[in-house]
Amino acid sequence: MNFDDITEPLDRRLADGLTRLAAVARQLDWQAAESAGLSPTQADILRFVAGRPRGARLTATAAHVGVRKATASDAVAALERKALLKKCADMSDGRAIALKATAKGHRVAREWPSNYARIVDGLSPAEQQTLLGLTVKMIRQLQQRQLIAPQRTCVTCRYFRENVAPGTDTPHYCAFVGAAMAERHLRVDCAEHEPAA
Repeated sequence: MNFDDITEPLDRRLADGLTRLAAVARQLDWQAAESAGLSPTQADILRFVAGRPRGARLTATAAHVGVRKATASDAVAALERKALLKKCADMSDGRAIALKATAKGHRVAREWPSNYARIVDGLSPAEQQTLLGLTVKMIRQLQQRQLIAPQRTCVTCRYFRENVAPGTDTPHYCAFVGAAMAERHLRVDCAEHEPAA
């Protein structure tokens, strides 16, 4: 008997496994949010905005979190009432509004537990590095297909030089910091990110 004939296709099993991991991560997020007095959407928005020192517009915030603008607006209003976010003039366009985290908001975001940490800590460092490379690749492909909001990953940054030293431990290069990079150095959300042309 050939196992390929009696098992689900590989892509379906992988998708099922990732769905289960996402459900566990979301459950952990719900628990952390509840103990902090936030909804998971509010927590997602707070972490997104806190990671952007120049602030973030509501439309970009809603797209990143994957909710409608009205839902994001309601969550932002709740975060303002809790003194975690504030609205300011956008530095790039004084007529526009930017969301910024307050000092309290930055503290809450910084102390927020990583919901996937418990999921990946059973992997070896080499396995974590491989998974990071695959995660960045999937995010890049989703972004190219416009199925995910623009992300601040290394591979979409104007400073990133991919595979300039093939066959070495540090094949990539970051022109922003002027240093060679390994796969393990790739960032999924970099504050210095500038979109590539």
